[in-house]
Amino acid sequence: MNRYDMFPHIEDCMNMTLREWLLFHNVMHRHYTRYQGRKVLKPPFDWIVLGEIIEDTRPAVIVEIGSFEGGTALWMADFVAAIKLDCPIISIDIKDLTNGLAHPGITWVHGNAANQTVFDEVKRLAGTRRGMVIEDSDHKEHVTSALLRLYAPLVAPGCYFIAEDTLCEFTQTPPFPGPLGAVKKFVAEHPEFVIDRSREKYVLTYNPMGYLLRQS
Repeated sequence: MNRYDMFPHIEDCMNMTLREWLLFHNVMHRHYTRYQGRKVLKPPFDWIVLGEIIEDTRPAVIVEIGSFEGGTALWMADFVAAIKLDCPIISIDIKDLTNGLAHPGITWVHGNAANQTVFDEVKRLAGTRRGMVIEDSDHKEHVTSALLRLYAPLVAPGCYFIAEDTLCEFTQTPPFPGPLGAVKKFVAEHPEFVIDRSREKYVLTYNPMGYLLRQS
């Protein structure tokens, strides 16, 4: 294989559908998208939007549910430092796949984020800070529903609860049922949150209807 010519060419993809492009990016971000050598399971437009949200809302804390290799948490910690934002990152995962990654701006919490004891530890670490929550766990509807209810109090007015991979329902890919149903039910029951579709400005997003803004 020629490592300088191993991916599709733009001239051969001009008739690619949006669905095909989304599925292509699913392969790309799983295998080829990294930050400092660690996988970031996020297509590039959602990565850009995440940075814009952090810069626009300047959260006092970011809680990430689903650490994986720690790539996103590491990038967020470096990004908030670069914009001179005092914002610790608390990243939760049921498994430790970070291979000893340490950063002064990140605290790792190992355990099931849906367990009350894990949530209590996150609350202890956050202290009086409230900010942004990112739900990027296994995306089953009942799991996302439980996490939305449990972690919503940690979202500050003017900040976001991001429910990731709501695209499942649009591409008919597992899990079934996916997180979008949980998002719709949550917003219907919590009028303080609104679905902010302006964060989908690039169209290509894995989080359609998943950017939930807590209103003042």
